Amino acid sequence: GSNNMITLRYRLKEFKVHAVEQPFKEGNAEFPAGSFVVMADQNANDVGARVRAAVEPLGLTATALGKKPDGTMHELDLPRVAVYSTWGNTQEVGWVRYALDKFEVPFDLIYKDRVKKGDLRGTYDVIIVPNQGRSGKGLVYDVDPRRGPIAYTRTERFKNLGVYGESEDITGGMGIAGVAEFEKFIDGGGLVLTLGSASFFPAEFGLTRTIDAGRTSAQFYGPGPIVEAEILQTAHPLFYGYSQKTIPVRYANGPLLQVPERDRGSQVLMRFPGGDRSVLRGLMRGANEIRNRPAIVDVPVGRGRVLLFAT
Repeated sequence: GSNNMITLRYRLKEFKVHAVEQPFKEGNAEFPAGSFVVMADQNANDVGARVRAAVEPLGLTATALGKKPDGTMHELDLPRVAVYSTWGNTQEVGWVRYALDKFEVPFDLIYKDRVKKGDLRGTYDVIIVPNQGRSGKGLVYDVDPRRGPIAYTRTERFKNLGVYGESEDITGGMGIAGVAEFEKFIDGGGLVLTLGSASFFPAEFGLTRTIDAGRTSAQFYGPGPIVEAEILQTAHPLFYGYSQKTIPVRYANGPLLQVPERDRGSQVLMRFPGGDRSVLRGLMRGANEIRNRPAIVDVPVGRGRVLLFAT
């Protein structure tokens, strides 16, 4: 439930760290699912001191245990992360980059040229596609090539261009060739995580063949209000540390996701209750349109997964 937990994991990158899958108690202390367990088979005092030095500045708490907790645990890996950006919509990507920087998560910023180069799975485990564009088509084809070619490279006149990505021609987007590389990445065991309007992309281009992505009507209006969302899969690692089933989220004009009835019980992790009473702050007109629509969907594809956030 704390974003600082991911910071802690990277600050302890030299250790093997596990997550408990069920809550447990140790004396008067209660530990929720997802709590970290750092093994100290040897040099326990040294390990304890190093863990304490990482934990305390982050405002977290820790307890020394005499033995492993009962119950199932899994090891927490350190995935190789990329953030995909188009050239035409970079503002929302910037906020995601800011968050990853703030919580000390290392990542590569990649563009269409890197995607079309291929072998994404050989380099990355996770690709985050932030909210950008207003459709899958816009994300895939990006800047109209009729405007180009447009170079974005460092020159004697423009010395700061190319610091965060460089291309001889920023037009045209990744195209179908790029979509095919995303498909190979997922089939090979990679995780693609899409946010907001980027969640149109896997649905509209067949990466998640069973998921439909619809649009709200012309009468709907929701410029970023805070709305209620209901957690359906409380045991999913995404919700480790959350104590409530209904939480506030920012609505981000993502797609109206639709999941086949046979898969809803396993793939829909969170949904919007919808209706005017679910709008906590801000304005939403036509709030019934999102009633019981999925807010987060986890779809297995090949050996990998696609995690779609409508938020």
